[in-house]
Amino acid sequence: MKQQQKRLRISTLALAMMMTYQVQADDVERDSILDISEVIVVHGERSSVTEAATTHWSIDEDEIKATGAQSLDQVLKTVPGIYVRVGGQGTPRVDIRGFKARHVIYLINGVPANDAEDGQFDPSVIPTSQIASVEVSVGPSSVLYGPGGAGGVINIITKQGDRSPAVSGRLEVAQDHTFNGDISVAGSGDKWQGLVNYTRQQTDGWPMSDDYEDTDYQQGDIRQNADKTVDNLYAQGSYLISDKTQLMANLSVKDGEWGKPSRDGRGSGKVKYERVDDYQAHTVQLGVAHKFNDQFTLRGFGYQNQSEVLESEYKDETYLAVKSQQNGTSIVQGGNVQLISNFDDAGILTTAVIAEKQSWESYTIDGGDDDFDDSSWLYTAALEYQYQADDYGVVIGASAHDQDRVADSEVDYSGQLSGYWQASETTRLNMGVARKVRFPSMRNLYAMSVGNADLQAETSQHFELGLQQQLGQATALNIAGYSTDAEDYIAKDVDGFYQNMERYNFKGVDVQLENNSFDALSMALSYSFIDADDHGTQTLEYRPKHQVRFQADYELPFAMRINFNVERVMDQVYYAQEKVNGVTTTVEQSLQDYTLVDINVVQPFLDDKLELYLRATNLLDENYDQSEALPQAGRQVFIGINWQI
Repeated sequence: MKQQQKRLRISTLALAMMMTYQVQADDVERDSILDISEVIVVHGERSSVTEAATTHWSIDEDEIKATGAQSLDQVLKTVPGIYVRVGGQGTPRVDIRGFKARHVIYLINGVPANDAEDGQFDPSVIPTSQIASVEVSVGPSSVLYGPGGAGGVINIITKQGDRSPAVSGRLEVAQDHTFNGDISVAGSGDKWQGLVNYTRQQTDGWPMSDDYEDTDYQQGDIRQNADKTVDNLYAQGSYLISDKTQLMANLSVKDGEWGKPSRDGRGSGKVKYERVDDYQAHTVQLGVAHKFNDQFTLRGFGYQNQSEVLESEYKDETYLAVKSQQNGTSIVQGGNVQLISNFDDAGILTTAVIAEKQSWESYTIDGGDDDFDDSSWLYTAALEYQYQADDYGVVIGASAHDQDRVADSEVDYSGQLSGYWQASETTRLNMGVARKVRFPSMRNLYAMSVGNADLQAETSQHFELGLQQQLGQATALNIAGYSTDAEDYIAKDVDGFYQNMERYNFKGVDVQLENNSFDALSMALSYSFIDADDHGTQTLEYRPKHQVRFQADYELPFAMRINFNVERVMDQVYYAQEKVNGVTTTVEQSLQDYTLVDINVVQPFLDDKLELYLRATNLLDENYDQSEALPQAGRQVFIGINWQI
């Protein structure tokens, strides 16, 4: 991993499919400021101050390919400060510095992708075959992303036709009828580029560890109700009308079904038999950028993200008799307009206006009383100023937010101040403070069984201090210490209803040491520590206190490449209901520490046009849980082929 500072529905599919034709056009230089996929403006050849002054991780396509990661969640688990956990819903959730997945803003090419129902996002449905890079910003990140993002901001930059092979694909198989495959077609001209990708993921389930002991609810070598099938069609394209105006469009269509592996009966939690029996989703994005002159540029995009999910609960482990069914539809529609004022040596001023409508409709198939249909509007006005000198930079930002709900509205604000100092060629210091706001989601407010219409917005105060130090011998050290206070944090109380908790505290440090002093060998050692508590009274659950990772990538003389990843997770607690002297009480429990080892071996042929690979996850066949009584996958071995023309 390298830490770097890098700079509704119209004819989207038709634009991306233009790659199948060769056109004649004048050569037009592509100006980076017209690239709408980057929310933060880059000044010339330099990195943005916002990225240089805060913790920012960038994972490029080569790094993703080396690990053998097949989906976004597998990519993110290698980032310091991030914990990817699978809970009771059977979906990977990405937690950052103690904040849960709903506190993370997901962007696809700069466009929001979070769900309207609960504000979360399923990273497992984004295949790596579509990803060019992943940009992760944590700590006091920019106000231009809008409200939320207390944990961080993850921007997925998709592949483009002018930087991809004309035709490429991948096939991968493993036990239990596991199959991952994709095919991409790409092309470009002087003024246009486009790419179409189709991906299929399917499995009957994943294997249990040999050390796992059967229970009444989990027996055999395969995890029950862990099957999954997802099809994903993605298309994107851009067109330069002139050297000052660019259009872009993205389209994604997904469908599938999967099981939600239940608790296995070892803990106190209830055993449920649940499935997603039908999942349909689409995303449409349209953007335009126009450069009036060297000083002023206007950028904007509109989008619609919609998902329809049929969830079923069954009476027993046969999954034949339906107990209840709920059909939910989440729709997020919005637009974002930025006016960029470039004052050259005096800095860059960016103003943004964001409007977004979040809708959630759900109804029970049998006509129960949990039906819901409502929406809210979210408005943001933001202002951010970047100044960058030869050896230092500063960014100041402020934004106002308004959530217009069904019967009420709430107004709040965000702010950021951060900067860096390049003390020498080998030393850079950065510091930042921020105030962030997250409004309650539709589910938080209105879900019939758990909602609370009186919820207030969460607020959080962030402080971060970082050091990047070159140690010589191609060795780099990155350290970031942080402290965050979250007030009115939204979580469920002991009765299962959402409430504003008074105050949560998160303090920690992320450290990474990289070494590239040996030919063909790169190594990285990282450590993350977090102390998360409820106003100093008790430790917050499912937040590992210690995470240690070691990564190595080595290329042998005959071009074979080996990627090795080791992760150690320690000191994680949860709370369970137990009867003590006839009285039900909450008791702190500890999850067992665990170690995961992954390896990926790749052998290229035909001038890298063909690659054969063998990868193994959980190589040591560790028997472990990430949540109470929810055993995770044992050793899995995959054989695959990558090809391109």
